[in-house]
Order: sequence, then structure tokens, then C-alpha cells
Amino acid sequence: MSNKVYEITISGRVQGVGFRPFIYNLAKNYDIKGFVTNDAKGVFIIAVANQNTLDAFYKQIVIQKPQSSKITSSHKKEISTTEFFYDFYIKPTAPHLFIDIPLTPDFAICEHCAAEILDAENPRYYYPFTTCTACGPRYAITKKFPFERENTSIDEFVMCESCSKEYKTSHDIRFHSQTNSCPNCGIRLKFTNNSGEIISESNTEIFKIIAKKLSLGKIIALKNTAGYLLICDATNEETVKELRVRKRRPTKPFAVLFNDVKTIGNYLYLNNLERTILSSTEAPIVILSIKNPLNLAVNQIAPNMETIGTMIPNSGTLKLVTKNFNKPIIATSANFHGSPICCSEKDVTKNLKEVADYFLHNSLNVLHPQDDSVMKFSEKFLKKIILRRSRGFAPNLLEIGKINSNKKILCFGSDLKNTISILPNSNCYVSEYIGDLANYDTYLRFEKTIENYTRIFNFEPQVLLFDAHPKYVSSRFAEIFVHDEKKVHFQKIQHHKAHFAAILGEKNLWKSDGKILGIIWDGIGYGEDDKIWGGEFFDYHENAINRIGHLEYYPWILGDKMSKNPKISALSISNSNPTFKEYFDDNEWSVYSKAIQSPKMETSSMGRLFDAGGFVLGFQQTISFEGEAAMYLEKIAQKQYSTNQKTFVDYLEDENLSNNIIPIKLLFDNIISCQQSGIQAGEIALNFHYTLIKCIEKIAVNNKIHTLAFSGGVFQNALLVDLIIEFLSKNFAVHFHEILSPNDENISFGQLNYYLNIKN
Repeated sequence: MSNKVYEITISGRVQGVGFRPFIYNLAKNYDIKGFVTNDAKGVFIIAVANQNTLDAFYKQIVIQKPQSSKITSSHKKEISTTEFFYDFYIKPTAPHLFIDIPLTPDFAICEHCAAEILDAENPRYYYPFTTCTACGPRYAITKKFPFERENTSIDEFVMCESCSKEYKTSHDIRFHSQTNSCPNCGIRLKFTNNSGEIISESNTEIFKIIAKKLSLGKIIALKNTAGYLLICDATNEETVKELRVRKRRPTKPFAVLFNDVKTIGNYLYLNNLERTILSSTEAPIVILSIKNPLNLAVNQIAPNMETIGTMIPNSGTLKLVTKNFNKPIIATSANFHGSPICCSEKDVTKNLKEVADYFLHNSLNVLHPQDDSVMKFSEKFLKKIILRRSRGFAPNLLEIGKINSNKKILCFGSDLKNTISILPNSNCYVSEYIGDLANYDTYLRFEKTIENYTRIFNFEPQVLLFDAHPKYVSSRFAEIFVHDEKKVHFQKIQHHKAHFAAILGEKNLWKSDGKILGIIWDGIGYGEDDKIWGGEFFDYHENAINRIGHLEYYPWILGDKMSKNPKISALSISNSNPTFKEYFDDNEWSVYSKAIQSPKMETSSMGRLFDAGGFVLGFQQTISFEGEAAMYLEKIAQKQYSTNQKTFVDYLEDENLSNNIIPIKLLFDNIISCQQSGIQAGEIALNFHYTLIKCIEKIAVNNKIHTLAFSGGVFQNALLVDLIIEFLSKNFAVHFHEILSPNDENISFGQLNYYLNIKN
């Protein structure tokens, strides 16, 4: 059988994952001639062999592909060429490509590299930056694409003779590994006190010192491959309490770092799905229920909670810390509450010298600092809920596929839980979690992220999309951007319509035949009637979104103060019910009551309704982090649900909601009545959730809609998700976010989808 020449193209996450060396070795096994190279679309192959060999080779590419790779498309076609190939080789990437591929995210350290750094006979013993083609930092160190060493910050470290030999040896795990380094040529560590005095620069010594300092109750700022973390002994209650004081984080839960998944099982419940996610290349934080607190300082780790965010080491640095300390460790972003994660020695020592007692620095330049990603699973149906999408996942949306547009688009997102989205080619990129733009340092990170993206993709936007809220920082920045770039088109998009568009886009529902009901519940968003929206019902059909219902409006008073103090929400919704008078002084009662009677603004916020419900049922302090009161309400309701209660009560059973308005004042009065009659708080909380489910059902039935799509921060509530699946999925198709977070992180993606699909 005569030889043929085929051109093969592979697209997806195929750069920076060892794909070219994999193809090289596979081609050698089949005695194929030709070459493999990176190109603008991914990986490009010229393969010369007989037909049967080529078919077998092509089939095995998909079957044997590297673990960290994700193929979205592959094509082969026969071509004619006068070029003759004597062998198979890896061809250097052509310069100045217009890149149309996913960016490669950071990968957790693999088992092989982790074993090497713990092997006293290995040259990489205690070298925490040991990586191979399957693991290590990628996006965090990327200057531009394609992913070649010279396009990353690790290029500052020239490979020694030994590393170069590994790089050129086809059977080595570091064959063409762009992040390859070792103690002789690689990244340096430096352990200092908070005055900058160097204590040690010896790898083997440093991690033993860290273990000793942790055992003495010290707090350490440690530079990981995506930014600094603050770590301390998770079994020392006084130390964790001190970290809260220094970090200005009164009650928001901390994540806990364990040495391995087996150790986690001693403390927390976890199933096979959670075990797999924790051990994945993304290595996110996973929220788990406490089984046996043992020696953990649980009251300080997660006050008033029955769950803990858990993680295992995602880098060599963390692996060596846990191995030496051998106890659970607090691992939280190195920042003050509300500020972005620190990534440089200069910034961390300037900002956190009063927080950390000691610092572990390294000489790797982190270009894209990222927080750890966070997720959880609902208890009954194990539905995945992304709470923060960052390291390991951002900025790609491989599961969603290509988005066709002939325009280059930049979306600015929301002010809370900000992300940006760009469409510079046929791939859509949603940035890592940036944070709340009210914080000036976070705003600077927001600007820097836009700058980074425009540089990486040589990207000049033709369309700018931003939130319709006139006072959003992101919106004002966008308008300045418009003024500076006079040729760009811009469009304001209503917040909750962007949420709805985000779930429609994620689930590819734009071309659905029937109507879709969007249930968009969150804290606040500027409405088209100049009111504060937050408990919304929309329908989508034939490229149009219409608001068809919402929570009954109630007074919005005192601005941000209302969102931070649940008793104000309770007072407002109840129309100054005398029951709550004891919680206010005389002046507050007088001023607030008058404001409620003549409100300057009204709201339909579901978030504030959850706050009010939490207050009535026991959460009677101010909120120190977003969603705290709602999390309390979910907790006590979940406990009741877990007892397998069979009888549910709809507190609005007699209301048919024919006007698509949920009468929350009546609902709230019923909650107060139940509480005053002695019904347990957990039972009331569960029935409150159930009542909302029945409201969704009534509105869907009244409007003859059979497909439901959910978005907004309220749907981070795992119990609410389980109840929707239990009571609505039999008669309705239900859609939840699983790739993006339901919270405001998805707004930028929603803005893009709204612009591309909705008729204006």
C-alpha cells in the first residue's frame, strides 16, 4: 500500500499540555514521517504513511491524548506535496501568529513530580517548582501565546545542561516541557521575617523552619505559583482568631489545606465525586460537611457553619509545607478582606507586614494572579455549584464551544464579583474572578486584566458592553474607554437580563422552540423602571427577553446599610412591624419607619428577603460578608431537610399568582406568625424555601412555560437547587449554571450573549 500525506489539525486545549511530544512519540511508534507544530488554531500535523497506518494513528490521538488536554475538534485531509520527509520531528512554532485557541490554565502538581520532590535520591528533592508536560503553572506565567517558553516569565531561567537534555529526550516526561527547571537553574526561595531579614535560602531548611513556625502559632505569607497565600495552624484556635483580626475578616470562612484526600476523610464527609474533583488537575476548594472536627479549630475556621472549604496541595510548595507540618493548615488569599490577592514581593511586604509574621518568597514572576477556585455539590442530587471560578478553570469556556461574530467584543461585567469577557476570535474568554471594584486595589487589578488581555491577543475592541447601572465603577470606566476610543460601539445591558442571557448561553438554549422562563434572583441590580431589581421572572422566545414578573416591591432604605444589616430588610418588608421595635433605638425606629412610609426607592430583591428571613429565624447580627444571613437560613433549612421531613407547607398556598407577582409581605407575615406560634426555626426556613419553589411552579404553569433557567447569586443555595430538582424537574426542564458561577461572575459572559442574540 502506497504512502499518502495527510494534514491533521487539532483544536482545543492542546498547547502547554504536552501535546506535541505526545504526537511525536505516537508518530514514532507508527513509523510515520512528517512533523508536528503549534499553530494559530492549536496543533498542526503533517503525517506520511499508508492509509491503514494513518487511520490507526489518527484514532489513537483521541484515545491516548494527554490527560490535561481537551480536544474540541479534529480534522484530517489528504494533500499533495513535493516536500520529502525523512523522519518525524517537532517543528518550531512560527512567529507572529494570530492566535485562536484557548489559553492553558494552571495545572496542579502531578503524582510523578510530587514523588520526585520527596525522594531524597532525586536531583529535584525539595525543589518545589518541579513540573512536567502534565503539570505546573501555565496561565499564571503567560506573556503571550502560543505557549512557548520564550512567551512566559519562566524564560528568565535558562535551562541547565541536565534540564536541556530532558527537554530533548523523547521518552522523558519533560520532553518539550516549556516550564522545565531544577535547583541548578530554576526558581529561588527566600524565607524572611516581616522586617525583611533573610532567615534562610536553603530549600530543605526552609520547609522545616516553616513547620516549626506554624507549630509556634505564627502566620506566614507564602508565595504559591498563582500568588501569595496566608497560612497558619488550623488546629490552633488562638492563631486562627488572630488571623481574623489581622486580615479584618470577622466571620467569613477560611479554607483548610490537607495533605491528601485520605486525610480529609477523617474530618469531613466526601463522596467519590468530591474526591475526584479535589484530586483533579484543577484542584479547587470544595465545600464539605463536617464529620468529625477532631482537633480542628472549627469555631474560628467557619463560625456558625457546619461545612468547611477543603483543598489538597496544588503545587510543590504546598506539598512540602503539608508534608513537613503534617497537620491541617489554613490557606487563604494573601490580602485584606475585599482586596485582590498579592503576587509580588514588593506588594505583599508593603501591604501585609502587619498581618504575616514571616514570608516565603520565590523569584517566579506571576503575571496573572488568581485566587483558588471554589465549588460545592448539593447534598441530595449532587448538583455542581461554582462559587468562584478562577485558578485551574479560567479563562476558557471549552464546554460552551465556538461563538461566531465578526466583531471583537469586550464586556466589563458587574461591580461585585467582577469578571471581564472578551471575544477576540472564535473563542470566548471569561477572566478569573477579579473581585469587588469598590476596592481601589481591585479596580487597579480590573484595569490590569483588561490591559493583559488586549496584549495577549493583540486585541482592539470594536464593541464595549457594560451594566446599565449609572453609578457602577465598571460602567464609568467603560464610558471613559468609549470617549478615548471614539470608533467603538457601546451598549448598556440590564443586570438581570445579562444573568438570564448567561444561563441561556451556557446551556445553548438560544434556538429553543418553546418559551423559556428565566428565574433570576440575587441581591440588587439597577432596573429599567429605575427601581432596584433582584427577584425577577423573564421569558425568552425568538430572540426577545421580556420581564413578566417579580417579587412585590418593598421600600429600599439606607442604601448599603440595608444590605449589611438584616434587621433593616425585615423592618422594611414587614412595613415597620412592632415586633421588631426592640431591635432599634428610638431614633432609629422613628427615622427608619418614616423612610419606609415614604420611600425614595423600591426594590424586588430576593437577596434582602433571604436576609430578612434569616433575621427572624435567628441571625441577628450585622453581615460581615455577602450572603452570610442567607447562608444561615440555608443551613438551618438544610438540617431540617436532611431529617427527611415528608410534609411541606406552602405559605402562599391560597395565592395563584396570576399577576406573576410574589406577595412577599404576606409571605413574611406568615413566617413571623409561625415563629411566634413556636414552630421550630428550621422547619419554617425549609417551608420558606418550599414556598418559593411553589411560586416558580405557579408562574410557569400560568404562563404555559415548560423550560426553566436559573441564574443569580441566590442559586448558590444548594438546598434551593435540590428542592427545585425534587419538586419541579418531573414536569419541567430545569437548567442551572455548572460551568460558570450563578453569581455576578457570569454577568460579563451574559452581556456578550445578550448582545449577540437579543433583538433590540
